[in-house]
Amino acid sequence: MTGQRVTIYDVARQAGVAPSTVSRAFSRPGRVSAATHTKVMAAARALGYRTEVPDLQERDVHHHRLAIEIPDITNPFFAEVVSGMREAAQAKDYLLLLVDSSEDEARERRGLEQALEIVDGFILAGTRMSDAALAQMTKRLPVLVLNRRVAGLDSLTPDYEHGIAQVMAHLDENGVRDVVYVAGPVNSWSDSERWRAARVGARQRGMSIRRVGPFTPTASGGEEAFETLRRELPHAVICYNDLIALGLLVSALRAGVQVPQELSVIGHDDIPLARLVGAGLTTVVSPKRAQGRSAVERLIRRIENPSQVRTPVEGALPVRLVPRGSSGPREA
Repeated sequence: MTGQRVTIYDVARQAGVAPSTVSRAFSRPGRVSAATHTKVMAAARALGYRTEVPDLQERDVHHHRLAIEIPDITNPFFAEVVSGMREAAQAKDYLLLLVDSSEDEARERRGLEQALEIVDGFILAGTRMSDAALAQMTKRLPVLVLNRRVAGLDSLTPDYEHGIAQVMAHLDENGVRDVVYVAGPVNSWSDSERWRAARVGARQRGMSIRRVGPFTPTASGGEEAFETLRRELPHAVICYNDLIALGLLVSALRAGVQVPQELSVIGHDDIPLARLVGAGLTTVVSPKRAQGRSAVERLIRRIENPSQVRTPVEGALPVRLVPRGSSGPREA
C-alpha cells in the first residue's frame, strides 16, 4: 500500500476479521484468542501498519459502547428495560446505542451490522433472527439475549412457565373453563413459551384452550383480535402482551361486553397503562428495570473478563400475577 497510510480497516481485511477485533488485538490482547492475535499481527507486519501513532478514527473504533436492539421503541415495556440498562451502563461508563428493528428481521440485521464495528457487544431485547444467525454473531462480539434462550449464548428471561401457571390457577378459581390465547409475533420465542405453558396448565385443570393469531403486539392488534373473537367469546383471553390486551379490553367494553362477568382479559408486562384502563388490567408482572440492569452488568463482565466467563450463562427472573378488574368470577 505504498504512498497511502495503512489503517486498521486495511489490516482487518487482510486478516479476515472485524476492525473492532484488530483494535482489541492491539489495545487489549487478552480479549482475543492467541490464534486471532497472531493473524492480526501478521497482517499488520505484511502491510507495514504502524501502531504507535493511530489516527483519530482508529482511536475511536472501540470505546465502551454497547448496541441495544429492541423490536418496538414505542412499546412502554422496552422503555423500562432500556431505562434499567442506562442506569447500569452509566455506572460502568459505557454508552448505549439503540437499534430499533420495528419487528423487521431484515432491518434488525442491517442495524446490527452497522453497529458491529463501533461497539463492544450486543444486548438483543427482542430479536427475531434465527438461532444460527445469532450463533454467527457471537463469534464476532459478545452477545446477550433477553426474553429468549439460544444454545451457546448468554440469556436472561422472565419465568414464563411460572407466570402462566399463576394465570391458569387464577382463571380456574374464578370458574373459567374456556380460554383463548391471543398470540403475538409468529417468530417470538416468548410467545411460543407462553402458549406451551398455557396448554400445559389447561390440560392439568381440565380447561379447554385454543390459540388465535398471530397479531401485531400493539393495541391495534388487540382490536383486531376482538373482532376475530366477538361472534363467539370465550370465558377468558390470555394475551401475548399488555398492548394487545388493552386494545382487546377497550374494544370489548365499547361493544357492551361485561368484563369480567362475561369475559376476563389478562395481559403480560404490567406497563403503566395497565393500571389506568377500566378497572385495571390483570397482568403478569416482570422485573423490567432489573432485567435491563442485570443484562448490561453481565455483558460488561463478559467483555472485560472473558477468561472468567467461559460458558454461556442463563438466568430466569421471577414474575407474579397482579389481579385487577379485568378478571374475576364469571356470571352463573
